[in-house]
Order: sequence, then structure tokens, then C-alpha cells
Amino acid sequence: MLDVRSQCVTFAPGQLCPIPPIYYLPVGNELFCLSFCSFEMLCSEVLSPRLQDQSCSMGWSWKQLSEKPPFYVDHVTSYSLHPEERTFLFSTKTGAAEATYTFDTQKRSWKLLGNWKLPFAGCAHFDPGLNCFVGLSKEPDTLGQIYSCQVPIYDTDDGLCPPPVVKLCKENLLSERPGDMHVGATLVYMGGKSEFCLVQCVSPDQDRMDEDDVAHGAQLPGRRRFYRLTTFSLSFNKDKELTTGNTRRLQYYKVPKEATKPFLQDPVAFWM
Repeated sequence: MLDVRSQCVTFAPGQLCPIPPIYYLPVGNELFCLSFCSFEMLCSEVLSPRLQDQSCSMGWSWKQLSEKPPFYVDHVTSYSLHPEERTFLFSTKTGAAEATYTFDTQKRSWKLLGNWKLPFAGCAHFDPGLNCFVGLSKEPDTLGQIYSCQVPIYDTDDGLCPPPVVKLCKENLLSERPGDMHVGATLVYMGGKSEFCLVQCVSPDQDRMDEDDVAHGAQLPGRRRFYRLTTFSLSFNKDKELTTGNTRRLQYYKVPKEATKPFLQDPVAFWM
């Protein structure tokens, strides 16, 4: 395990082959892992006297949780950590039926929050500057656009929360170059002043490259792929619309040949 704040590495016991999809959910000094057939928690505990040494009296261990989710894990569309850093939100879609559930990490209990889902694909990030969740859309009509969503209101009279207010950034952050074929993308939260990075994997289509691309050596033998990194800041303009303004910065990096298909379709990245 790598702590991106302290930049320290900690070794922990492995797991017995969790089955995808797998969601790792850090909160406080605990790490939850929700997979297709298990729900586990990695936590540190005081070691027994016979296991202690002079350098460390704590040890990491995985624990199976009995509180199974009230949904099929492969139906999860998005998830996020509540800004109070105690509760996780999971949205699901089964056919036309949508739902959002919460898991209280202190009470170890699940609850239906409402019959709607968060608009994001995958992980959403809470940004205190915008005071809302921010995430990437992967729906065909809005692929590459950013959604913002207010934090759902808990403890309503009927026990369910109404759908939160959602806003869609009109700007599309995916590559518009004719030679770039979209493979996959991930949104990374950088903190700071509502700063984000979109990591997009693109595959150059040699048949569609223009003369400038070829002249600069972009036409390479075989199927090459690149990570296209777009860093930007989000804000609300005077019309209260979500926008990146003039903050976008762009850079390309070669994808290592060892990268497997899942890392191309859903790039794994974090900010240090």
C-alpha cells in the first residue's frame, strides 16, 4: 500500500482472489474492499505479545464483513465517499430500475437512500470548493463531459432522499484530433482549487492522421497507444454553469507495452 500523502509504502496481507468488479474504499485507518462475492475490511490491530517485535506492535489483517450489500455488485454504476468521510454511496442500475445506497462505516449498516442514481461513471470526488461531487460521464450522449452533483440530503421524513441537483459541463474534454481513437478515460482529483486531471487512453488511427502528424513522426509502426492528460480547474460561471474556463493544459505520454487491456479501458491513476 502506498500512502500518497506521506509517500510511504506499507506491506499488508494479500487477498484470496477477489472476483471483479472490485472496489477499494479507504476511510480513516481502514480499507474496505467490495467485490463480486465478498465484502472485506483491512484494518490495523495490536499484535499479540508473541508476534510483536521491537519495531512494530501493530499488524494489518483482512476481516470478512457480514453486512452484505443489498444489490448485485456488478450493477454498480458509480460510487463516492461522503464529505463527512464516514459513509460511502453506491449507485446501481438494473434494467430501468435505479437506486442509490449508503454504507455507514461506523454502524456497519446499509441503507437505501433513494430510487435514483448518481450521474457519474465510476468514482466521483467531493470538492469542497464547489461543495459538490464531481465525476466523469461515460454515457454515449455525454461521453467525456463532467457532471457535478450536490451532496444528497439524509434523514428526510419518509426515510428517502430526493434526487440531488445535477449540472453538466457543456465542454467535452476528450481528444478531438482526427487521429485519436478513444479507448478509455479516468478522472483524477488533484485537490487544490478544484483541480482535476482527465487521463484518456487514445490509439492513433494511422488512416486518419493528417500530414502534420506524419511529418512530426506520429505515424508509428503497429498499434501504439498514448495517455492524453488534460489538467484543468472547475468553477461555476456567472450563469452558475460548470466550466473549465481557460485552465486546460494538455500533455501526451506513451503507454508502456506491458499495460493490459483493463488499464487501457479504465486507466488507473492517482495524484501525489
